Parts: sequence; structure tokens; C-alpha cells
Amino acid sequence: MATVGGDSLSVSRDLRRQLNQFLQGSITSGNISYETLSNSALYLLRTVPVARHAVLEHYALSFDEAINTHLSFADRNSWSGQDPEAIQQSQLSALQDVTGVLLSFIKSNAEAWAPVVSSWALSLLGLMSSKYAAKRGVQHVTSLNEVLQMWMACPPAKMLMEITTECFAAMVGSAPDICVDALLEASVRYSPHFDWVVAHIGSCFPRTIITRVLNCGLKDYCTGSVDGSDKDASSSRMKVPKMASVVGILGHLAAKHSQDIRKALMALFEASLHSDTQSSRVTTLPFLLQLASMSDLLLNILTPDLVSVLSSSVVNQLHRQFTHWKRSSPSDYNSFLNLVVHLIAKCKVGSCDIINFLLRTALPQEESAGSELPVDEVRDTCIEIMHILLFELQRGVLARKGNAVVVDLPLLSGLAEQSSKLTTLLLQSYGKRVPWLQKLLTYTSLQAGENCSASMLANIVFSANTPQQLGTFYKLRQGSELGIPSVISSTLVHIFNKLTSATTSQPESTANSSNVLRALRNLEKLVNVEKVKIKRKALTCSTILEGLKQRHSVLCDLLLSANEDISMCALRLMTLVGFPDDLSISLLTRLCSVIAIIFFTSLHKNTEQKDDASKADRMTQLCMSCIEQLSRYPFTKSLFIHYLLEGAVQKENCHLFGGRWQPATSNSPHGNGVDTVSLLEENRQQSLSIALPRFHSSVYHGGIIRQIPKTQLPVKPLQKSQVVRNCLIFTETLWLCCRENRQRCRQDLSGQVNSDTGHEPMETDQVNRHMTTISESSARTLGCVIVDILTLDTLYNDVHWQDPDFRKVTTERDTLVWKRLEDLPVVWNVIQEFSSSCVFVYYLSPVLRSLMAVIMNHLEVSRDTRMRNCPKQFEGAIKLVHCLTKGSMIPPPLSNVAELFPFVSPYEGYLLLLTLWRYIKENPPTEFEKEQSSRTCDTSHMFVVHSILHANINHMGHLCPRFFNM
Repeated sequence: MATVGGDSLSVSRDLRRQLNQFLQGSITSGNISYETLSNSALYLLRTVPVARHAVLEHYALSFDEAINTHLSFADRNSWSGQDPEAIQQSQLSALQDVTGVLLSFIKSNAEAWAPVVSSWALSLLGLMSSKYAAKRGVQHVTSLNEVLQMWMACPPAKMLMEITTECFAAMVGSAPDICVDALLEASVRYSPHFDWVVAHIGSCFPRTIITRVLNCGLKDYCTGSVDGSDKDASSSRMKVPKMASVVGILGHLAAKHSQDIRKALMALFEASLHSDTQSSRVTTLPFLLQLASMSDLLLNILTPDLVSVLSSSVVNQLHRQFTHWKRSSPSDYNSFLNLVVHLIAKCKVGSCDIINFLLRTALPQEESAGSELPVDEVRDTCIEIMHILLFELQRGVLARKGNAVVVDLPLLSGLAEQSSKLTTLLLQSYGKRVPWLQKLLTYTSLQAGENCSASMLANIVFSANTPQQLGTFYKLRQGSELGIPSVISSTLVHIFNKLTSATTSQPESTANSSNVLRALRNLEKLVNVEKVKIKRKALTCSTILEGLKQRHSVLCDLLLSANEDISMCALRLMTLVGFPDDLSISLLTRLCSVIAIIFFTSLHKNTEQKDDASKADRMTQLCMSCIEQLSRYPFTKSLFIHYLLEGAVQKENCHLFGGRWQPATSNSPHGNGVDTVSLLEENRQQSLSIALPRFHSSVYHGGIIRQIPKTQLPVKPLQKSQVVRNCLIFTETLWLCCRENRQRCRQDLSGQVNSDTGHEPMETDQVNRHMTTISESSARTLGCVIVDILTLDTLYNDVHWQDPDFRKVTTERDTLVWKRLEDLPVVWNVIQEFSSSCVFVYYLSPVLRSLMAVIMNHLEVSRDTRMRNCPKQFEGAIKLVHCLTKGSMIPPPLSNVAELFPFVSPYEGYLLLLTLWRYIKENPPTEFEKEQSSRTCDTSHMFVVHSILHANINHMGHLCPRFFNM
């Protein structure tokens, strides 16, 4: 007993001694060392629990000194003659001891120690954060991450954070509200310097902290909302800091734990739908919206999920929950609606879904069977919200005009990013939805600028299927041009960029083809409307027309589309728009080439498509219209003449005009494609040709190695009516290129030939009466092109006529010209049609000379009784004389010799042609019309004609007045 009493006495003495040391050290400084005082405080903390508040207060001062030492460590001037490292090491040693003791207490008895220690640690952290916020090493730190890293690099602060985290870990399962409330209170008191503590603790316990913070905030919000009239002013003032603290904590955690915040927010909302308490059902949604109004980050997190769950049934349930509140507190309910409108205007994420929800709820278009529809009160509320929202957006957009301060409208910015989706929604809507969406699109275009506005207008052009849908283009254009005058120019850029990408990325895609065709048809409708306005003088000029005139390069590419409808629509649009004066030479060349290709393609389609020939006729007429417009450029006249004539004699097209293709190679008589003529015979014929310099290549002829003619696919001959029609269209098109006077009445080609009855078209003279003079440059080009087509070389292409006997030298060449012209009758038609121009006949003189030479060679040796018994030569002679007469190369009465051909013999016909030849030789052709028309023939030129008349006076007497001056 004595021993036990002695031990008790010893413990009592030690306790009294440690207590005296602690009291003496706490009251006076300098008599007791720092280590002794720290040991006494630690001893009292272990043995005397009631002294914990005094001990913790002492250690609060110790932590304060240690933090101050650490932050001042870099400032060497403040440590005059002292060793800061030794002092800091002594302080940290004592703080580590107390930290270990507190952690052991928390682990052994968390229920008793954790609330006290956590409250002390949080208060101390908040106090230190605020106290040293102006410290030189702290005040320049800007971001929260930098602040957190700076404080966690401070050992005393890190110890306090470790203690706090351990307390939260111990209480989070049993009493989470206590720790969260302490955290919120400290956050309210020491914000914003305390934010780094909240961020660190929240990152350690994200789900718990987020859920408990929201519950605490909702509880506080409900307390402030219910019986608000009985609350004093101090409690109402505390509501805002508490909400701000909740927003700040969630804002810190949103960077890494946005999904947890999203789940917690939606869980809170869904719980309110099934809550038993009236206050929770009524205040949860306003609480969430209040949080969103205080943080754009929370607004972006909450909006998408909240809008997705707001179905008709959920909205009706909310209406039932809010009915009593709406009746009892109409002012609060109106404030709630204004808050909703304010938040909608602030929403950038999910903006299009919000608008779609409002439209779907206010004006449901499709009523699916079995689905619940919004009640009338809900619809009226959404309509009211929509009207208020449009008014606010209009005021915000108009405030931008003439104001240096730009009004931020996040909703319109979000809608601008989803302009295509919003445009599609507009085109699919009807009724009251349409004006709402038109206003939204107009405000969005004015807010986002020219690029967005042009993109929306281009989407309408590509998506509109009805005139009503295309009418939205004009409404949106009218509103956009108030703030963006050049929006149409940018719209055309967007449209043709999309056309180019659609045709180059996947030209064979059905979807791309339908989109391109739809856009072209809508552009055509817009052009027609613009032309009507100009005609009515409602417009002086059209931006659309002028812009399309600069886009012929893209339209030219579309002309060659594999889709026939696209090609025809592009051609029709090009015809409607017309062509500007400043087209480049390269583009003109490409346009002429492409239109010539389409012209012949339309003739092919007309012969192939029996059921839909009218479509091919329209394509032909459009080609002719384009050719007529482009022919006002002198450069294009020559191009079209080349392309049309060369295309008409090509293998693929010559059968359209009654021609036939003859390959250049000769067929083997044995049918096996191998030439069996001996080399000896070949070299003998080679030696009889015109003498050439004897090079090694000309001394010996090696023959042709395995010459095999290409097999030809059989071409079905066309009906005579089709051939005649095609020739008339071709000739008419050439006249469009060559005519001098542009004010010429065009004939209706559809009435010239009746394919069903087979009636012949108008005579050539009748056609010519409707035509004007061919221009000299076109006549020159036309004559030269025909000469190049019919003659294989230019050796004897001189326009002057040699001695008649010289035709024996050019027999082979003249025969090839005759055969070529016989295979291509359309060229004969062209020669006859345009021979009224002396310039054309002048440059065509080599061909006419070859034709006369062939006819004369045949008639000279023919033994038939009548010239008409040689039908080819007879018809050729009449055509030839007719052309020479129209071109004024033969004056009257010599020009009337064609009337004698039906009555003369072949040899007499030869003599008549020989007379003509000699006259032309003596009077060479000239391209000057006055000189050509002033020529006459004397008696010497008529001697042969008179002799033949006298010799055949019995059946030519009635023709004497045509050759004698009676």
C-alpha cells in the first residue's frame, strides 16, 4: 500500500510540475525553453483530457510560429544573426510529436476526439490561410493549384491537413453532416483563402463531400425558404454566403469530379420527385437552379441531364407539386420563372436541346399513341417562357449595335455552334413554331456574325424541299441583312464550297447527288424570284444574280455530272443567270468545250429516249441559249465553231446527222487483216511517185507490219426525220455562233419537223429569210475549219483556181475530199447554209475546187445519155453552182447554168463546169463583198452556154430568156 501510495504521489508531483511549467511557459516567455514547454503540453494532452482546449490553443500558436518561420525562410534579412534552419527543425520536431499523438487519439477514440480536433484544425487552417495571404511568397500565386501546392509544401500546414483528413475519414461514415457543416462554416468565414483546403479534402472524399455539401445546402435553403417572414435578418444574410460556399466547393471539385457532381445533382432532383415532404418537393428544383445561376460550370453540368429527364410526365408532376406554391406565393413563382429565363439565356451547353424541349412542351407537333401530353397550364407556362426569352434575346442583340460593350448571350453562342441542327428543326416545324425559330435564327446570326448567318442560309438552300420551307430563306435573310449587309455574298461562298466538296468527295453517292440537285433547284427558284423583282423594279440590282455570275467555274464542273438532272439544272441556272463581261479566257474555253459536249449528248438522248424526248429537247434548247449568250464574246465564236464542227464529224456523233465513219486503215481482201501485196510491187509504186531526196528511209519501202483494222460496233441508222431534225438544230446552233446581228428571231425547233408524220422542214431559202448576216470573222473561221476537216493536207489549199488541167495532179486529193464530204452530209448542209457569205466561200474555195474537179472528171468520161443519170454528180453539180452563185463567185447569167443540167449530156455538163472554172480562174475569189458583187461576165464566157442552148433548142428553148437579153 505504501508503494502504491508512493507511485500515486509521484504521478501527482509530475502532473503538478508539468502543469506549472506549461502555465509558466504560456504566461511568461524566456524562462522555459521551447522544447520543455512543448513536452509539458504534450504530457498534459495525454494525461489530462480536460486540458485539451488549452493545449490545442498552445499548439495553434506553435503551428502559427512554424508556418511563419517557413514562409519567412527565404527572407534572409529578417534573420539577423540567427540560424533559421535550426529554429525550424526544433519547431517541426515538436509539431510532429503532437501530430502523432492526435492521430493516435483519433484512431483509438474517433467519436470523442475527431469532432474536436477537426474543428480546431479547420479553424486553424482557415486562420493561417487568411493571415498569411498577404505574405510575399503567397500573394503572387494566382491559380488554386499553385496555392494548394504552395501550402502542401509547407510542413506545418501539411501536418494540419493530415490531421483534418484523418478526422474526416473517421467521421465520414458515422457523422458526415458534422464534418461537412464544419467545412462549410470555415469556408464561409475564411473564403477565398480557405479554398485550397476545401479542394484538397473534397478530392480525398469526392462522393461524400459532394453529396453532403448538396444536402447541407438544400437544408439551409429550405430553412430560409419556409416561413421566411419569421426569420430574422441575420439568418437571411447567412443564406447567401452558405450558398456561395456550396458553389465554391463544387466548383473546385468540378475539374476532376464532374461526373460525380452530375450524378449527385440528378439524384437530388429525382429524390425530390418522390419525396414525402412538401418543402423538399417544392424547393429542390429552385435550389438547383439557384446553384446553377451562381456558377456557369454547375450550369453546364446540370443542364444536359436535367433537360433529358424533363419528359411530359415529369413536367406534369412538377406542375402538380408547384401548384400550391404558385397560388400561395405568386411573386416568388414569377421570380422563379425569371430565373429560368435567365438561366436559359446563359446556357451554352445543350442550348439546342433546351429550345427543342420548350418547343416540344409548348407546341407538341406529333402526338404519339399512349404518350402523356403536357397539360394546358404547362404549355401556357412554356409559351410564356418562350416569349420572355425571345424578348430578352432581342434586347441583348439590339444592345450590341452602337455599343462598345458587347453583351454576352451564351445561348445564342451555343445555338450558333449547332446552327445546322437548328435549321433542320426550323424546316421540319409548322404553325407557331416557325416564327419563334425564325427569330431565334435571326438573333443567332446577328450574335455570331456573318459566317454563321451565311452557313444557316446555305443549309436552308440545301435542305428546303417545299416553297414554304424555302420561304424561310427570305425571312432569315431579311433579318440578317439588318446587321450584316454582305450576308448573301458569304452565303453563296458557303453554298458553292459545299457543292464543290459534295461533287469531289463522293460524286457517285446518292445522298450527295440529291443534296446537290436540291440546292441547284432552290438556287434556280431564288434567281427566278430575283428576276421578277427586278422586272417589277422592286430591285435595282440583285446580289444573288451578281454572285452567281462569278460562280460559273463550279457550275461548269456540275455540267459534266453523271446525274443527268444535275447537269440539266446547272445548265438551266447558268442560262438564267447569264454571263458577266469579265470572264477569263481559260473559263470561257472550258465553258465552250463543256457546252458543246452537252449539246451532242442531248442529241444522243433525244434519239435514245423515245418516251422522254421532251427532256432532251429542253436540254438542247438550253445549250443553244447558252451558246447564244456566250457568242457575244468574239473569242467564243471561233471556239464554238471549232468544237461544233469537229464534234459533228467525230465517230461518236456523225451518225446523228446521217454520216458514216470510215476508218483510215485499209482492209485486207482476205479478211484476216494482213496485207498480202508483195514488197516488190510496193517498191515499184514507190518509184513512180514524185521524186524525193533519196534518204535511206525513202529508197526502200519496208511494207506494213501486221495491219489489222479496228472492229467497229454496228450503229443503228436513224430515221430520216431524226436526221433532218438534228441537221437543222446543228445548223441553227452554228448560226447562233456566227450571226452578226443579235436581234434575230429564233425559230421554234419543235415545230420544224414532225417525227410522227414525217413532214419535211422548211426549205433552206425560207430559213435564210429569218437569219441575218454572218460576221466576217466567223465566216473566215467556219471556212478554214471545214477545209481542215475535209482535206488531209494543206499542200493544195490555195484559194486561187489553177488551170483546169491541173486537176489531174490533185486527183487523189480531190477524190478523198469528195468521199469525205459524201460520208458527212451535214458538212454539205453547212456549206449550203453559209455560202451567202463571200468571205466563207473565199476560204472554202479549195474544197469547192476539189468538188468541181471530181464532178468534171466523172462527167468527162461518162457515156450516159443524160447528166441526170449520174445522180451523185448531178446533185453535187447543182449544189456546187448554187453555193458559188450565193457567194457571188459566178455572176448572172452564168450563174443560171444549173437550170441546164437536167437537159444536157454528161459531156455537155462537163463543158458547162469547165466554163465556170475558167471564169473563176480569170476572176479569182476575193473576200471583199463589194468587189465580188460588182463582177460581170462578157460574151466570151457565155460562148459555150449559148452553143449548148442552140444544140438543144428543142427542149431548152424555154430557158433562153435566162441566158439571152431578150
